[in-house]
Amino acid sequence: MSSPFTPSDPDFARRVQQSFAAQAIMQTIGARLAEVDVGRVVIELPYATGLTQQDGFVHAGVSATIMDSACGYAAFTLMPADARVLTIEFKTNLLAPAAGDCFRAVGQVRKPGRSVTVAEADLFAVSGDDQKLVATMTGTLMTVLPRD
Repeated sequence: MSSPFTPSDPDFARRVQQSFAAQAIMQTIGARLAEVDVGRVVIELPYATGLTQQDGFVHAGVSATIMDSACGYAAFTLMPADARVLTIEFKTNLLAPAAGDCFRAVGQVRKPGRSVTVAEADLFAVSGDDQKLVATMTGTLMTVLPRD
């Protein structure tokens, strides 16, 4: 996939993978980093009953968690090598019950910036060959640089 963005760090994919591996929440819920590209990240989460709400749908908080990380890591791909990423705001729209065998959060940068980046994520419920959009997120991410 071709990206309109240029990463400032050519080793961005390794940095994203290392940072993702350090997120205990992703390990706890069983999420995995499926794709990393310039300005774009995909996180997958298998369905697990321990992640559901009272009706058996994946909980909105879990959906928001993987979309937040997808937005954050999409932004992180464009940040300098010594940067950290921090979410400073997000808005989620829940469009349909999160029912499926697996969930794919696709995060993409919409507007990169030196200190603030805006990204969006779509969450798809996947069952067999079918996928359905169940939620969206717009996130604002901050580039955190080391202090001198």
